Amino acid sequence: MAWLHANRKALTIGAGVAVVIAVVIGIIAWQKAEAESSTGAQLMDLPLATFHDGRMVPTGATPFLDLARQSPDTTAGEYAELLGAEGLFMEGKYPEAHQEFSKFLDEHSDNALIPQAKVGLAACLEEEGKTQEAAQKYQEVIATYSTDANIVSPAKLTLARLDEAQNKPEQALQYYEDLARINNPYDPWAAEARERGMLLLMKHPELRKAPPGASGSRASQSSGAPLFPPSQASKPPALPAAKP
Repeated sequence: MAWLHANRKALTIGAGVAVVIAVVIGIIAWQKAEAESSTGAQLMDLPLATFHDGRMVPTGATPFLDLARQSPDTTAGEYAELLGAEGLFMEGKYPEAHQEFSKFLDEHSDNALIPQAKVGLAACLEEEGKTQEAAQKYQEVIATYSTDANIVSPAKLTLARLDEAQNKPEQALQYYEDLARINNPYDPWAAEARERGMLLLMKHPELRKAPPGASGSRASQSSGAPLFPPSQASKPPALPAAKP
């Protein structure tokens, strides 16, 4: 279609050629619609997970990647490619997942799921031990998609966890405070940020008395209900690592 559009003047010299172009365009459109329908149906038939020995097991990457290779020029094929990259990540094949996420970003720059692919790439870098590069990618995601809470919130939670692991509790607390301010009792990222914030303050009570000096970051001492109320538990259970 792009080639036809670029060469339309040369091709439309005669009326007969113009008719041929119209027929070709119609065939291409029909074939694309059929491919979308077929590939979409195949993608819908692939379960994201199945029950095995009483537990839910994610579907492996192979069926999604095979479908993506069969129909690379369809929307369903693009989605299958991204699901395949995620499957590789879940299987612990981080270099392979890294490659697939990078390939998706390079080849489908206009896809609506580019933000998710960028988060996936950052997660791969983290698992590959490239913590600084991963943190930079997460920060870029937050800056680029600042109005998309579904992308920004898990990225902030992950950055907070990385800061804690690198003994940067002040920076981690700032992220937890940002998320804890979300005025939605059903928001999972805000709920986990409050729990992690309380645990962090139990380890570093000095932060409750003197929270980070960044503007708007004194919520733990502000009037009204505190973001991180003191916990009565002496040894709270450890929380699982947050992953977007």
